[in-house]
Amino acid sequence: MAYDLVIKNGTVIDPSQRLHEKRDIAVSGGKIVSVEPSISDNNARDVIEAEGLLVTPGLVDLHVHVWWGVAHLAIEADPHSLARGATTVVDAGSSGANTFAGFKRYVIDHTHARTLAFLHISGMGQLDRDIGELEDIRWARVEPAVETARHFADSIVGIKVRLSEAIVGANDVVALGRAIEAANHIKKPVMIHIGGTRHPLEEIFGKLRPGDIVTHSFTARPPGIITDSGKLLPAALEARKRGVIFDVGHGAGSFGFKVAEQAMEQGFAPATISSDIHVYNLRGPVFDLVTTLSKFLHLGIPLDDVIALATLHPARAIGRLGEFGTLKPGSVADISVLKLQEGPVTFVDAQGDRREGKRRLLPVVTVRAGHRHFAIQA
Repeated sequence: MAYDLVIKNGTVIDPSQRLHEKRDIAVSGGKIVSVEPSISDNNARDVIEAEGLLVTPGLVDLHVHVWWGVAHLAIEADPHSLARGATTVVDAGSSGANTFAGFKRYVIDHTHARTLAFLHISGMGQLDRDIGELEDIRWARVEPAVETARHFADSIVGIKVRLSEAIVGANDVVALGRAIEAANHIKKPVMIHIGGTRHPLEEIFGKLRPGDIVTHSFTARPPGIITDSGKLLPAALEARKRGVIFDVGHGAGSFGFKVAEQAMEQGFAPATISSDIHVYNLRGPVFDLVTTLSKFLHLGIPLDDVIALATLHPARAIGRLGEFGTLKPGSVADISVLKLQEGPVTFVDAQGDRREGKRRLLPVVTVRAGHRHFAIQA
């Protein structure tokens, strides 16, 4: 049989199928048509030799900023997604109701990476570095957010709100309430940004619904999920039991090794791993999603679980599992080919703390809807 692409001899890790075996993958018409121990490439138009490499569902970065040229922190999508192993990125609130139509026309419709978005409850989105988008709570308007999210329902996966005092002033609880109100109307999750909130996290977490997402979960900026005594905040555990999703969202200032280590020692691992890559961290400490994944390999999460936290789980969190996050035949051919490189590597968190690791993931080839994109080394 003739195929558009065959990926040969790779170690396929697909958590959606509990698969970790040496397999070949055949692609035609932008879809995965076969995953088998051996597939002939005699009539294939293109072949990727993946001997010694890992082949996974296309990586999903649940928190990025790519409203380039408008949001102050945004970068171009494709050079930092497809070129670095991710086939799907989810912009986390760079745009709001006042700016989303432009984001859709000028970015989403032109990226090769699948680009989705959490719509900011602030109509302006994240325009300015020094002026918080919700210091004036009038920007948090439910009706325009709902109207925009319904009109662009294929692209908007939920509502975003940043709750740090420097961004929202004293309005964190009010802003959260409006974000949840909008999310209830569209029946999609809220993603909240924590770290430096005025109100205690017990009050904030208590308002979250099953399926809502806390990003920057391992921030070292108080209040956080680890108390001054080093104990896990009971409200975080209660929220997780209710079905709240705790995401990494590394960022320039929102991930601390010590916090993650203390939380994981107490059985509190992340539910999803995202980079929060933007202009202020793309040259460190974040670099890309695979570097963030590598940090959690170093912290002791098994390889298959790390892959799940950037494929299966984020796709499920935004209600898109089946569309992506899997290598099942019939699904879109979004595939990441990665190298697990052995050797010393220094990892740095958002506080400048260092950890000396022994291995890291590197992107080699990214396949998006059947088309290959070569990696650019960071």
